[in-house]
Amino acid sequence: MDLEQIIAGRIILEFLGASARFLGYNLWTLSNDNDFRTFSSFWSPSGSNQKKDDNSNRNHMIGVLFLGGFVMLLIIFNT
Repeated sequence: MDLEQIIAGRIILEFLGASARFLGYNLWTLSNDNDFRTFSSFWSPSGSNQKKDDNSNRNHMIGVLFLGGFVMLLIIFNT
């Protein structure tokens, strides 16, 4: 059961990180006239295994920061 929860938690964090990166990049794109990127390019890019691992780690890191920030905002505004 613990292994399943760890895997599910990692997937949720990576999804949150990819969503935050997707929204941030594409909102930045609106002001800079860059090309729009799809969600799949943030979730699972094509390329080498090292690129995929780096992307997964980046999604996980940003997901942790996003979730931590969200929890901190909940604590601040609910007290």
